[in-house]
Amino acid sequence: MLDAGSVPDAGGSSSGGAAFGGNSSGGTGTGGVSTGGYSSGGDETGGTNTGGINTGGAGTGGVSTGGYSSGGAGTGGTNTGGINTGGAGTGGLNTGGGNTGGTAGSGGAGGTAGSGGSAAGGIGGTAGAGGSTGGSSGTAGSGGGGALADVAVYIAGDSTVSTYTDTSSPNDQAGWGQMLHEIFTSQVTVSNRATGGRTALWFYLEGAVDSILSSAMPGDYFFIQFGTNDSNQTATFTVDGVEYPRYADPQTDFKTYLRDYYLDPSRAVGVIPVLVTPPPRNSAYCGVGNSLGAHAQAMRELGATESVAVLDLNTKTYDHLAAICPSPTPEDFFFIRSDGTVDGTHFQENGARHMAGFLGECIREIGLGLEPYLLD
Repeated sequence: MLDAGSVPDAGGSSSGGAAFGGNSSGGTGTGGVSTGGYSSGGDETGGTNTGGINTGGAGTGGVSTGGYSSGGAGTGGTNTGGINTGGAGTGGLNTGGGNTGGTAGSGGAGGTAGSGGSAAGGIGGTAGAGGSTGGSSGTAGSGGGGALADVAVYIAGDSTVSTYTDTSSPNDQAGWGQMLHEIFTSQVTVSNRATGGRTALWFYLEGAVDSILSSAMPGDYFFIQFGTNDSNQTATFTVDGVEYPRYADPQTDFKTYLRDYYLDPSRAVGVIPVLVTPPPRNSAYCGVGNSLGAHAQAMRELGATESVAVLDLNTKTYDHLAAICPSPTPEDFFFIRSDGTVDGTHFQENGARHMAGFLGECIREIGLGLEPYLLD
C-alpha cells in the first residue's frame, strides 16, 4: 500500500486537463502506435528455447554446442542453441528451432522443432519444411510447434472497461472488458477487474494491482487502461480515510503511477504489462475533438520509453467515430440514458464489441504474442 505522503496532497487538483464529460483544449494526440519492438514474455518473436537436455548423442560427426538435442542431429549436422526433438536432415543445420544454415540433405525433413522449439505452449517459431535458410519465426512449420498453452489476460480499468450484468438488450451499458473474451479462443481466460470511477492511483491504492499480480502467472498478460477519470480536475476519491484528487497530469503523475505501480511490478514477476489508451468520449464523433488525447499520448510515450506494448484503442475508436459521420448516428455506439439522451462517456454493447475488435486489430498489428489465440 502506498504511503499517503508519497502521493499528491489530499484534496489538491490540477488546473490542467479536461473535466469529466468535457472536451480537452489540448491536442488530439492521435499519433500512431508507439514505436519500438515489443517482446512477449521477454522474447522477440520466435519463442523461448527452454528445457531439454542431451538425452541422445549427436549423430556421426554431429556437434551439440550450448543447445539441447533429444533426437540427435543427422549425419554431419550441427545443433546450436535450439532444442531439436526431431532430427535435422543429413547435413542440415538447426539453430534456435529453425533451419538457418544449409539445406536439408536427401531425405531430410528439415530440422523439425518439437515442444522446446516454441515459446511456452508452442507460440514460437519452428523449422520450415526442407531445411530452408533462415526459417521463419513466430509461426508453426510443418510438423512443429505443438499445442498452444492456456494463457490469462487480466484487465485494470474504469467504467468504460467494466463488466455490466444487465445484458437483456443490445442497448444496455457495457465495457470493452466484458466483450474481450469474444475475440479469443477458449484457451484465453479473461479476468476483467476494471471498476467504475477508478484512476490509475485509486486502483493501485485500494490493492487491486496486488490482487491481480498475486493471481497472475509468469507469461500472463496485464492490460491497463486509465485516463478517463484521471482527466477529471475537480473530483476526489478517498482511501483509508485520506482524500486524493482524481486528476493526474498526463506528462508527470500519470506516467509515474503507471510505471511505478503497474509496469515495474508486473515485469518483476514475469507478467507482461500492456498499456491500452483510453477511448475518446462522443465529442470525437465527426472529429469534433479528442478529450482524452493528452492521456492517450502520455501512454504512447511511456510505452516507447519503457519498451512496453501499447494497444492504441483511442486512435482506433476516434478514427471509427470520425469515419461514420454523419450516419449512422452515435446512438448505436454510446450508451443511451433512460431519458433518451446519449451518454458521452460510456458505451452500449455494440460499441463495446467494436472496441474489443479494435483491440484484436492492434494485437495483430504490433505482434503482441496473442495473435495465435485470436479468432478470425
